[in-house]
Amino acid sequence: MKTEHIPSFFKAISDATRLAVLQVLGTGAYGVLELSDLLDVKQSGMSHHLKVLAKAGWVDSRREGNSIYYRRSLGDALGVQQRIFRELDSNPLPKSVRIQQQQIREERLNAARQFFVEHTEEFELHQERIVLFEHYGPEALQLLDSLDRPRQQRVLEVGPGKGEFLKALSQRFDQVVGIDISPVMLEQAGEQVKDAANVTLLEGSTESLLTQGAQFDVIIYNMVLHHVPMPESEIAQCAKLLNPNGLLIITDLCHHDQEWAREQCGDQWLGFEPEELHQWAKRHGFDHDQTRFLALRNGFQVQTQVYRNA
Repeated sequence: MKTEHIPSFFKAISDATRLAVLQVLGTGAYGVLELSDLLDVKQSGMSHHLKVLAKAGWVDSRREGNSIYYRRSLGDALGVQQRIFRELDSNPLPKSVRIQQQQIREERLNAARQFFVEHTEEFELHQERIVLFEHYGPEALQLLDSLDRPRQQRVLEVGPGKGEFLKALSQRFDQVVGIDISPVMLEQAGEQVKDAANVTLLEGSTESLLTQGAQFDVIIYNMVLHHVPMPESEIAQCAKLLNPNGLLIITDLCHHDQEWAREQCGDQWLGFEPEELHQWAKRHGFDHDQTRFLALRNGFQVQTQVYRNA
């Protein structure tokens, strides 16, 4: 950073509202209107605050469909940004903000649930244009086997889809749980594992598992995180659901710009930068174990990230 930019860099966070924005963005990505509602600031005022933060390098913006979402910067200018973010995260958000965040999450979750209720057949058709289980599944299973986890462990797959990976898990572990917000998708997964007595299928989310006090040794997301309303919050919940030294394994798309995937496949996010996932995982107590890039098809790159619960 050039010397003349340092004053504006720090001046950008000298405002209480802008600090509050950065604190809220620690829980996920939000649009201008969502941030305006969360912090009770007029839209014009919020746009100004975000412009100042973006110009100084504190936030990044990314277009997702017709909306622009803001996230904290993944960088660490002057070696202080991530330390300040950690300090902000150590302070609880006001109750009113947490309530509205939950409402936003529920709205996004309901939209995702409704999509899979209404468009299951079309989803499968369009998903073929992106990547199928046969393109990433064998390598993802090979990676899982290389981690050499004991058979006695309890494993959770979030959003098991048709259940191909779930079936493979049932052959490797004594206790396997599959959870999905869509009863239609669970019905399909059930056909795959109908003869596997060690598999339990649940309708719900990781949040509902937290309320039940569930614990796992391995949690797996296969091509699911880009459908999740608040991906970073999902990772935070996994940190609470995993036993010490437990593994979080995420296979998902790298960031892309093919907008049609949002409307035709119900994608809420157009993939993720590896560094984006690393930052989220680190923020919630995970150590990065390894990365693999599994498939490249029709312009879509698939990544698998393995994180260990420290």
